[in-house]
Amino acid sequence: MARWIILFLSIFFGVQNGAAQQATGCDCFNAKIKDSLVKHYLENEHMHDYNSPVWQQYCDSLIALCPNIAVAYQIKAIPFIKYGDYATAFPLEDKAVELDPKNWTAYRGFLKCIFTKDYEGAIIDFKKAQLLTPNSFEMDHTYPFYEGLCNLELGNYTKAEQNLKQSILIETNGKPNDSSHIHFNTFLYLGILYYEMKDNAKAKENLLKCLARYQGLPDANYYLAMVYQRENNPEQQSKYLVIAKEWKLKGYSLSEDNVFYSYYPHQVTLYEINKALGVQE
Repeated sequence: MARWIILFLSIFFGVQNGAAQQATGCDCFNAKIKDSLVKHYLENEHMHDYNSPVWQQYCDSLIALCPNIAVAYQIKAIPFIKYGDYATAFPLEDKAVELDPKNWTAYRGFLKCIFTKDYEGAIIDFKKAQLLTPNSFEMDHTYPFYEGLCNLELGNYTKAEQNLKQSILIETNGKPNDSSHIHFNTFLYLGILYYEMKDNAKAKENLLKCLARYQGLPDANYYLAMVYQRENNPEQQSKYLVIAKEWKLKGYSLSEDNVFYSYYPHQVTLYEINKALGVQE
């Protein structure tokens, strides 16, 4: 059946004879051949819509042909992640990690942190990833950044602070006073962390640094308003809540690619903003 699918796709999409010959018998451990197969099956013009059945057909064909190509499992899992079918997605992600841990361990940790909220599992993955590919990035952030988010959600505030400070060292290449390379969401989560730790001064410092980069970020404005509420400053509280609502209604958010599919830790909803403003929905 698998060979029929491969043959069907080859004919249907006009695969050249040479590629068709590769598809019927090839060395799946040859790096050049593997790269060629990935390009043919996963990087073609038909693989642009994960809702299309062709997406799964190409992934399944490549897996049937060479079951040792990790990225085929990762690509196959994408639609299931987007749909929230984690029971189907994670065995595929696990297989990708098994076959190629250097490339996919951190990605699986990201999915656990942001999508499934398996914070303990995410921390384990990021610690492994740090050993495999030290001081690298996943989805624009360092591994300690995600560990910090996980520890924040777990209530491990001291560890979260250590994680986010380590993230800053990596982001600035060991020069933390050079803040130009620090992601605004690193400042956001440091501000949120200090808010949870009831350190108002450090919370405001980091939230204002975040807003200096992204003045309309609703989450930073909301948490700054909450700091002012704690300080019994209703004027400033109202000011930042109004800004938070204004930009939230305009559709602004954390500016993370996957924010459309899953809420990030401590991400603020319009309901929370309205509640703080005393608006009845």
